[in-house]
Amino acid sequence: MTGQQADIQWYIAREGKQHGPLSDAEMRTFVAQGHLKPTDLIWRAGFADWRPAPAVFPFPQPDAAPPPPPAAPAAPAARWPESGPSQHAQNYGGAGGHQGGMGESYGGDSQPSFDPERIRTTDGFDEGRGSNLRRIVGALTLIALLGGGGWYFWQSGAVSSLQDSISSADGEVPTVHAPDASTSDTPLSAQNAAPAAELNASAQELDAKIGQLAAWVVVKREFPDWYAQKLNEAANLKAENKTEAEIDQFFAESLVALRREHANDALASSTPHLKQVATAFLQNLKALSEKSMDACYSFISQGETSAAVLEVLQSPEAGAPVQAQVASIFEAIADGRRSPTAHDKAVKEDYDVLVQELTKLGWQPNDLQVFSNPSLLGKEPPQRVCQMVQDWFLAHLSVPDASVQERLLVETLKPVVSG
Repeated sequence: MTGQQADIQWYIAREGKQHGPLSDAEMRTFVAQGHLKPTDLIWRAGFADWRPAPAVFPFPQPDAAPPPPPAAPAAPAARWPESGPSQHAQNYGGAGGHQGGMGESYGGDSQPSFDPERIRTTDGFDEGRGSNLRRIVGALTLIALLGGGGWYFWQSGAVSSLQDSISSADGEVPTVHAPDASTSDTPLSAQNAAPAAELNASAQELDAKIGQLAAWVVVKREFPDWYAQKLNEAANLKAENKTEAEIDQFFAESLVALRREHANDALASSTPHLKQVATAFLQNLKALSEKSMDACYSFISQGETSAAVLEVLQSPEAGAPVQAQVASIFEAIADGRRSPTAHDKAVKEDYDVLVQELTKLGWQPNDLQVFSNPSLLGKEPPQRVCQMVQDWFLAHLSVPDASVQERLLVETLKPVVSG
């Protein structure tokens, strides 16, 4: 892979949700395994706008069905050809993208140009598994994000949608923004029906309820206008006689939308902030596991907006670890906005160190194979999935070399802050 290709970061938008970034190699794995959908939108630096996936990558087309046999009383119905679908050559460079890289031609019936190596179950972890682990985990993360099953099946349900037209400077990631007040789902009739004094009182009441929670303390400090807007929108929901649970859901979804919008800021925070995010995430999983395995698994599979997690949040004591984890992300966002830090990318040797730490935790080659395969991991009981994700973060936090740990954390926290 050339240096230029190594720097490429891909983003996918599906059903109003943005996912990524993914490196060129990781995106190759994602495409080669058939997880990209024709309805997906694709973006990378250099694109002025989101592009439909079929305009960027080739999709297999079924062979034309053979003509039906002549009409006869006992003639069988026409059948699909027994041969599999062929892949027709298409060059991404001709579609306006860069030459080479992700757009290399996929010829005829040949296999895709990138075929990720399978993890071998020989004694111990072999020397080349570090780089393989990075590719697999990167692809696994996005597969899971988009509904492929497995750890990090993050479906935030954020109240956000793709803009009809996104113009971005080269190198700037187009984000899915939370709707502003003009796009509020609250009917104008309801807004006009509630007296201003009543709405103001409701907003103050809601502020007293959420304004002291750890995550909202940071958000209120860093995004005061956004915070005031959400209080007003929630007050309108209350005027519509929405239930407390529906309003709590609105607040949770709004937080997710804001977090995803500023994911790049979080990843540009200092190393201590990155480490704090990972630590808070691990502590949250442990606390949820102690309460119920369903809560832990729901958080991994659905994020902060899952019903089980929202139930936990109703208790200030039980919900404190979740609040602390979300607060740590917004503290990182604040730090990244004020003093962005450039982090080096993880290299093969870094992942060799990570594998060593996983081995110390008792992982065997089969564990890594299960963890890196969404189909296999999806068949595991929730208890094992929760434990494996905890092990994954504990291994990162146990890396003794600070520089190695920093590079690894930047990669592994991408789905945490942007999922």
